[in-house]
Amino acid sequence: MNVKRDLSIEFCGKHFVNPFTVAASPPSDTRARVERAFEAGWGGAVFKTTSVESEVVDLVYPMMGALSYKDRRHAAFYNIDLISERHIEEICSDIRYLKAKFPDRMVIGSIMAGSRAEWEELVSKLEAAGADMIECSMSCPQGEDGVIPVNDPSLTREVTGWIKAALTKDTPIIVKLAPIVTDLSAIAFAAKEGGADALCAVDTVRGFPGIDLDTLEPKLSVRGKSTFAGMSGPAVKPIALACVSELAQNVGLPIAGVGGLTTWQDAAEFLLLGASNLQVCTAIMRYGFELVEDLKTGLANYMEEKGFPTVASMVGRCLGTFADHELLDRKVRQVSTINAETCIGCNSCYIACRDGGYNAIELGQERPVIDSEKCRGCGVCQSVCPVEGCMVLKRK
Repeated sequence: MNVKRDLSIEFCGKHFVNPFTVAASPPSDTRARVERAFEAGWGGAVFKTTSVESEVVDLVYPMMGALSYKDRRHAAFYNIDLISERHIEEICSDIRYLKAKFPDRMVIGSIMAGSRAEWEELVSKLEAAGADMIECSMSCPQGEDGVIPVNDPSLTREVTGWIKAALTKDTPIIVKLAPIVTDLSAIAFAAKEGGADALCAVDTVRGFPGIDLDTLEPKLSVRGKSTFAGMSGPAVKPIALACVSELAQNVGLPIAGVGGLTTWQDAAEFLLLGASNLQVCTAIMRYGFELVEDLKTGLANYMEEKGFPTVASMVGRCLGTFADHELLDRKVRQVSTINAETCIGCNSCYIACRDGGYNAIELGQERPVIDSEKCRGCGVCQSVCPVEGCMVLKRK
């Protein structure tokens, strides 16, 4: 099935022809790349974060790697990249060019600064260039005292206020948030109080690539040394979904969801949990800008199947499924079952249940056998089974 459907949506009063947006990242770091993205069908693009002309951006190499786990090569990416080496004047030139060539696409500037004066200069220049929106990167050390705004509600409020006060038009301001903070909602509320029009959730997740056990150097080694990296890709999607859903339930601002979005199914989940704009980075580096066709087609087909008339009608549809842990039904009882036709006899379920479950699985002659009296339906067997749909939980 290949359904033709209107995927347009309003985000902060701006009309996106579809919600799929290139995130601030290497894929958006040149005019030519953003141009190709729009030609491929992306609804918007956030230029890689830029700075004032005097800012020195000194990159190191190598700066990117992939997290491998057994046979899974790209469970996640990691990077020690910085902001763009291209400064504000070049970005503004690109914005003017792209808005003239693609007037129906959203061209978004992303900025970071070290002082109020720098924030004001960047905002002024982006507005003059015709940027549709401005995304503010507050996940890296900024501010005159060198602290990270998104770790501090008061600083987040103050910096957002500076940016908002510098506007001369009604250009929407998006504040990008980090995933690992003490109280995400408190930070988001502070951004809202400072004047933010929307939130972007979330930035990369802080991690370390690991150690090469042969060389005893970091896996992302720069002459024998490395530093903490930003993790992205499929492995971080659950973290991003948790952040998006928390903000959607608590803060009351539009949300651009980003973090591990790779397939149309991922896109649907982000929408259903409260995002109304969808940003993609890592998947583009893996599959190219052409990925957007699969995203659009898959989402359109899903909407047709489920009866969603518009993308907006999906936004937040599943937030009502959340409950505090103490409110979850303790009376529900389930039992695992094995599909005899698809079971390959690997015994992964037996090991998991024996050493991490309720000892409810025994080894049979051809395949494991479940003791329904012992089984509590914890799901550990289903989690380790390598065959999709082989282990199924059913009500007792």
